[in-house]
Parts: sequence; structure tokens; C-alpha cells
Amino acid sequence: MSTSKFQQRFIAFVDILGFTNIVRRMSEESRLFVTIRDSLKSLDLQSRRFQEYRRRLQDKRKQIIQKGLVPLLPNITDLQMTAFSDCYVISEITPAWHVLAAIQTLGANLLKEGILTRGAVVYGDAYHKGRVLFGPGIVEAYKLESEVAKYPRILVTDSVRQTVWGYHNGLCKGRLLKQDIDGCWFVNVLTPPLSSWAAVSDKTNDRNARLFLQKIRQSLTTELRRERENLSHLSKVRWLVHRFNEEATAEGVRTITGDKGALLKC
Repeated sequence: MSTSKFQQRFIAFVDILGFTNIVRRMSEESRLFVTIRDSLKSLDLQSRRFQEYRRRLQDKRKQIIQKGLVPLLPNITDLQMTAFSDCYVISEITPAWHVLAAIQTLGANLLKEGILTRGAVVYGDAYHKGRVLFGPGIVEAYKLESEVAKYPRILVTDSVRQTVWGYHNGLCKGRLLKQDIDGCWFVNVLTPPLSSWAAVSDKTNDRNARLFLQKIRQSLTTELRRERENLSHLSKVRWLVHRFNEEATAEGVRTITGDKGALLKC
């Protein structure tokens, strides 16, 4: 019987918002089924690829050590992904970039189809192997998602933000992470997918910010019309529209306005 203890991991807990309505719409909009299925399957594939990579590194380390040498190989990765119903969890020992890039890319791709996500990324103790996951870090991420995030945003704790702040020549500072008016930092899904991993990106990903935002504008406009009677979900869409208008203004893309031409605010 295994006596493995918790590991310190970067953990993302993400919820797909309005999932019940999305499932209802699948009978008429088959692309929704395909989008969610393929997105989650792609993350599972990426997780298995990293596990294979990890096994190869471990084998190389053993061979080098057996020869009496010191292994100078990169840190061993352990990316894990578990999906259940309308939620998914991604975790990694190191680097945090693996987790953030994956959830940003998935969130951006889902948003193009009008599918909103909310979640949190923390650094804490957890056991995560395949479909088995538990630990205080998982609980912390879940509580942040369910009690603090409120809007369609994926929060990051200060410890996570400080860890990734210098990644990729400061990419996280300007594009990947944004700060909200309440002081919370969150993953920016209103920018083209940042991951180039084969399993979480696809040939249709829009690397051009203007083209990407134009597609997002169409999706959000449709969501505003569809959810006008669902006030709970509408408030979440309006928050995202407000963030979209900030990005659109910076990129010279047409903003989303109300009936009288005023910018929509959350």
C-alpha cells in the first residue's frame, strides 16, 4: 500500500458556468458538445504526454546515476488533469506556467463559443494522480472559485502570481494576468491562446488579437441577447463585456454598447 504524502502543487480548479443550459442547447447546437468534449480531451491528452515525458526523464536519471554520474536534466514535470461534469482540475509540481497556459488557452477557446469559465489557481498541498485528487490545496482552490471569484474570472493567489511574474520575458505581467478593481488578479482569457502545446492549441487558434476579439465580440453579443431574462447569468456576461470593452478599446476593435449606444458596464 502506498504511503505517499501530499505534494506542493500549482492547482487550478475551473467551473464551466451555465453548464445546465449549455447541455440543453447541445441538441440544437452540436458544436457546443464537440467544443467541450474536444477541449477537455485535449487537456487529458496533454497530461498523459507529460506523464510519458516524466517517465522517460526518470529512466534517463537512473541510467546516469548507475554510471556514477550526476544527472543534469530538467526538473521532472507531473502535469495532472481531471474532469468531472462541469468542472476540471489541472495541477503540476513545477513550473506554474504549465497550469496557467493550459487554463488560459482552454478558457479563450471556450469563450469563442460563448462558454464562460470561473475558477482559481493556488499553490498548496494536494494528492493528484489521474482521477484521484484531494488535499487542502484542492479545497482552497474550490473555495476561492465558489466564494470569491463571483464573476467569469479565474483568480490567482499572490504566491502564484509572484512565481510566474518573470516568465517568458514578462509575458504574464502584460497579457496573461490582469488585476480587477477589487484587487484580485485573474487569468486573462480575452487575449489569443498563449499556449503552443499541440494538445491544447489547434490550427484555428487566432494569434492576432484583433481577429480574436472580433470573434469574442460576436459570442458575447449573442450571450447578451440569449441571457437577457436570466439575470444571474446576465450579470456575469456583463462583467465580461466590461472587460472586453477595455481590451477592444486598446486594440481598436468595436466595443459592445447598449441599446442607446453607451458602453455596457458590469
